[in-house]
Amino acid sequence: MEKENDEVVLDDIVEIHDDEGNDTTDWKAEALKRHGIAKRFKTKFEKSKEVKAEAKLEPEKKSKPDEELLKRLDNLALKSSGIKEADEVELFNKWKTDTGRDTEGILDSSIFKAELEGLRTGKANQTATSNIKGEPETSAAKSEPDYWISKATKGPDGNLLFPEEMPKELYTKVLDKMEGEKTGTGELRFYNSPKVN
Repeated sequence: MEKENDEVVLDDIVEIHDDEGNDTTDWKAEALKRHGIAKRFKTKFEKSKEVKAEAKLEPEKKSKPDEELLKRLDNLALKSSGIKEADEVELFNKWKTDTGRDTEGILDSSIFKAELEGLRTGKANQTATSNIKGEPETSAAKSEPDYWISKATKGPDGNLLFPEEMPKELYTKVLDKMEGEKTGTGELRFYNSPKVN
């Protein structure tokens, strides 16, 4: 048997003859021998297919895609720079898309820093102007009688008038809270409600 460039070339079968010319070749032994050779090559072939399949899978298992790694590095850089709010991150992403700069280049840019500071100042001004009258109005505060009592105004006749948007289920709570606190005429009056006698 010979092997040429991964090809197997089997020796020709040589027939054996006795002195009288009769065939004395052990065909069963030859068949078993060739069957064994074929089985060995089949096993080697199957193993080589497995090795090639594993080699193809290895590069995918080695590391995460570069895009995911870059996003994680960007997020770390933004957090360390104090950029955590969604609108600030959106500004950074816009800069990254528009300019094509790397993270460090954007964060070091004086123009980006000025835009970021302008964004933060705008948010701070909006928060400050929304709180001019005191505490910010929350839904929890609107469910308290004191909130609606503070919103009440005196009508021309001296009676208290409450805003229309006051929930009707709070009328009794407000009345209970104000019990004993009467207006000039001694009457409590809600907006668009008849006078109480």
